Amino acid sequence: MRLSHLAEYAGLRLLMSLTRRLSPVRATRVGDILGDLVFHVTGIRKKMVMEHLVRIYGETGDGDRRQATARSVYRQLGRTAVEHARLLAGRTPDLRDQLAISGEEHVARARQGGRGVILVTGHFGYWELLGATVAFLGYPITVVAKKLHNPAVDRLVHEGRERLGMAVTPMDSAPPAIFRALRRNECVGLLADQDAGASGVFVEFLGSGASTYQGPALFALRTGAPIVPCFIIRSGPERHRVCFETPIEAISTGDEPADIVRITQAYTDVLARYILDYPDHWFWVHRRWKTPAPADSNHVQ
Repeated sequence: MRLSHLAEYAGLRLLMSLTRRLSPVRATRVGDILGDLVFHVTGIRKKMVMEHLVRIYGETGDGDRRQATARSVYRQLGRTAVEHARLLAGRTPDLRDQLAISGEEHVARARQGGRGVILVTGHFGYWELLGATVAFLGYPITVVAKKLHNPAVDRLVHEGRERLGMAVTPMDSAPPAIFRALRRNECVGLLADQDAGASGVFVEFLGSGASTYQGPALFALRTGAPIVPCFIIRSGPERHRVCFETPIEAISTGDEPADIVRITQAYTDVLARYILDYPDHWFWVHRRWKTPAPADSNHVQ
């Protein structure tokens, strides 16, 4: 194991040990402190966060408000890090006490079609708990996840997901597992808010063209599975509200590239609405607009 990986793993283990027995209120305070340390002291990707906020809200907007939003972004990330460390330490949450759920009927109705359900979300709120919520509700779910660079941390996170009832498939070999799960009329959880590079489809996201993964739309068109956007919103110390939105039906017109653009834009619009309503919940530290949009924004590469 590389020295940097060893240090990262040791740091996570220390956080797990120190926070495991805290009350939710105190754990939240620790998360706020961690977030403030990163924001004010290390400044990791702070410049990028501020640039993204300017991109959305404009240079002439309220600078103090942007600064406060950026600080709140890091506090939310700190809270999520501590909450997840506590979960990885073996503190399995009682989701009945932690969650308020709306729109579950959308998932139940979508499954009635017998073609599975594609649950699409973003790096928004405590997204790891969203998949656990689906499993808690009794729906079989396979989540697609990128392997972390640190193999020891990746193994720990993977075990935590499985303990919460999720089947996990790595992103680089996901398609066969996704098709199998949908054929079994199960749920598949996909994160669809990161830059997809030159192979992505460009849709409008928060006012600018953004390269977006085609996977959710493509799987929906090939299988007939509806897409249900879903999000998790922090409402208090280790309390969350889970929202399942109206399904997006994958209706084929015979022009698959155009259909992919249309469907991708539909669920991207839902994500954008949640980000504008809860701006501190989103993962602004990611280089979302890294890939320049082509002249033709409807072009699928």
